[in-house]
Amino acid sequence: MINLLIVDDHQILRAGLELIFETVDDITVIGTAADGEEGLRKATELHPDLVVTDIRMPKLDGIALIKALHETTPDLPVVVLTTFDDQKPIQEAMQLGAKGFLLKDADKATILRVIRGAIKGETYIEPRIAAKAFTAPKPVQPTVDLSEKEHTILTEVAQGYHSKEIAEDLEVSERTIKSHLTSIYNKLGVFTRAEAVAKALQLGLIEL
Repeated sequence: MINLLIVDDHQILRAGLELIFETVDDITVIGTAADGEEGLRKATELHPDLVVTDIRMPKLDGIALIKALHETTPDLPVVVLTTFDDQKPIQEAMQLGAKGFLLKDADKATILRVIRGAIKGETYIEPRIAAKAFTAPKPVQPTVDLSEKEHTILTEVAQGYHSKEIAEDLEVSERTIKSHLTSIYNKLGVFTRAEAVAKALQLGLIEL
């Protein structure tokens, strides 16, 4: 069972998320908060397995909340709710180790996939966020040389597929996929899947 804390200053959004999680057996909302300060307090009191937080909130915004949680409970996964115009905060949240990035109009299947993946340690960024919030207005010329297989793997990562699924699609081992991902990270100078997708989109190396 995944015990969830929702932090968002919009009551309708909080209620909508609660309704979604009420329809599944493996996720329970143990608390909600209307701002970052309340969210931090409830995270300390309730010990959730995962926190879903908005970025723009009164008193303590989402970035400050993630920083505080990272200091007190560094292993607590956080999923960020965002909009297309939150580019800089999304990048900050990524650097702080946020495990998922959802647009506020994400569908039920995407929300559940991100939550369940975050609990497993996976990082997921909605392709729409990567395509809109991370793509430079004027793409620069690619300066990174990805192999054909690396390009295929990175494209599938950007589409939300996990290593196991990509391995099955390419008929190779999951270890081989992870080895290619390590090579991709090194070439792009990044450390996570989300960063790799964002960087590749910025450089025009992949398209969605």
